[in-house]
Amino acid sequence: MGIIGLAWLLVIVGIFIIFNLIVRINIFPGKTEYIFIFLNSLLKVVLSATLAFLWIIIMIKLRDFYIKRKLSA
Repeated sequence: MGIIGLAWLLVIVGIFIIFNLIVRINIFPGKTEYIFIFLNSLLKVVLSATLAFLWIIIMIKLRDFYIKRKLSA
């Protein structure tokens, strides 16, 4: 698959997780008070930010692996 393939796989999996799992989260179904809407939105922001942070870390590790592999060749 290679480094580029893994990077694209990370992008596709990240998009799937954000739009098909995180967006659909509703921990307070039926509640219309603003505090519940805010808490639900805050949870989605935190989960998305955590996913983005993990994605950046994995991309840095892939870049370092690629550079080490190219320098040793």
